[in-house]
Amino acid sequence: MSTGKTSRNARLPFGARIALAIAAAVLVLIAGVAGANLSATVTFNRATASLKANIKAAQDESTDMDTLNAQQQQTDAQFAEANSMRAVLLPQIKDAIDANAAASAQLTKITLQQVEAQRNGTDAQNSTDAQSSSTSNGNATKSGNLTDEQKKQVEELMKANQQSTDTQANTDTSNQKAEQNAGSGASKPW
Repeated sequence: MSTGKTSRNARLPFGARIALAIAAAVLVLIAGVAGANLSATVTFNRATASLKANIKAAQDESTDMDTLNAQQQQTDAQFAEANSMRAVLLPQIKDAIDANAAASAQLTKITLQQVEAQRNGTDAQNSTDAQSSSTSNGNATKSGNLTDEQKKQVEELMKANQQSTDTQANTDTSNQKAEQNAGSGASKPW
């Protein structure tokens, strides 16, 4: 004896299904933006670490400038990669990438000048022509070390990079504190 009830799957009204589909699409979009920001941040951090290492290497007189220039060009490419999704990046990430990319470009310019000076002027520095070109190249030595002016620029780059890194670290720390406070449910003034 049957009860006369037919089994039927319960469905949401059509408007509710549309609203859920739209909400799911928005969440996927938000996840994509968050993923792009995370990827850019990871690439930025890698490029910044490489930039710091290259700045230290640039100060060492025994550094091979050809190798340093190649490494520095790779660092520039990393910053370009981090900046590739610029339209969806958060402003503080854009600013940090821009600041370090500018410092990196300046270091690349310096290393390229040193490589060219090594190739063109190391053997000819003892000749009369080299003496006239050495005044335009600053105090470059035979081994291709940085000139005093370039060392000063590298120091300025290090200071600017440190300030940029400190700003990023402060942003990260404040974001972590905000997440901790949000997780505890209590509003904490500190």
